[in-house]
Amino acid sequence: MLSSKGFLPYLAVLSMLGFLATDMYLPAFGAMQHDFASAPGTISASLSLFLGGFACAQVLWGVLSDRFGRKPILLAGLSLFALSCLAMLWVTNVWLMLALRFVQAVGVCAAAVSWQALVVDSYPQAKANKVFATIMPLVALSPALAPLLGA
Repeated sequence: MLSSKGFLPYLAVLSMLGFLATDMYLPAFGAMQHDFASAPGTISASLSLFLGGFACAQVLWGVLSDRFGRKPILLAGLSLFALSCLAMLWVTNVWLMLALRFVQAVGVCAAAVSWQALVVDSYPQAKANKVFATIMPLVALSPALAPLLGA
């Protein structure tokens, strides 16, 4: 069993990361539309592509996590997410931005899949239930907080 002092905040961040990545940029849609000189529907497609990538990647990361272990898969996914976020700094083309949003979703999904498995793997059932009860309210709040953090 792991110490909750350092591990619980780590799990909380992992649990919220996907929601934050989904919703944090929503207030910037207008600026993105202007900067990319694109139609509103094109910018909105970035959210659809993100959600599609996130949905599809759950199967991928779940199977890989069971096969190769939680830590390597989590690190691979977070690395993919970080690299795609870094690449966004130099995007000047709306189509590249859309592709990178999809890649971001695939990467960050590793955290969404892995954190729950880490809880189950790391704690006895009674303690795991308490950990879930502690973290889930943060998960529920993160979609509401994300646009405020991104504004």
